[in-house]
Amino acid sequence: MTPQDQQQQQIQSVGAEQVREQDKIQLVLAYFGIFALIPYLTVKDSEFVKYHAKQGLVLNVIGGVALTIISAIPFVNLLGCILWPALFVIDVLAIMKALKGERWNIPVVSDLATKF
Repeated sequence: MTPQDQQQQQIQSVGAEQVREQDKIQLVLAYFGIFALIPYLTVKDSEFVKYHAKQGLVLNVIGGVALTIISAIPFVNLLGCILWPALFVIDVLAIMKALKGERWNIPVVSDLATKF
């Protein structure tokens, strides 16, 4: 590994938390809708996992409510075709950041998640 590669690796790891091997599956579950309850209720020793579980719950509740409301309104329900893939992309990005040890503050969602 060249010195430049080592420096780049150090830069990437600054600000990132160390992700324990046993937490990885919990972090993935945190962004799978109702399955976020599993890490939220079972993991007691990792504030990092709790953070992502709360954020995943709030994100998917907001998305579910928005999709329900949009689907009930005629002619507006086509927005669901845009909202659902957008929610999926946000979930995938959040999982990737969580597995890297990063706390990604999703606008509005993070603010609501920290309140409970």
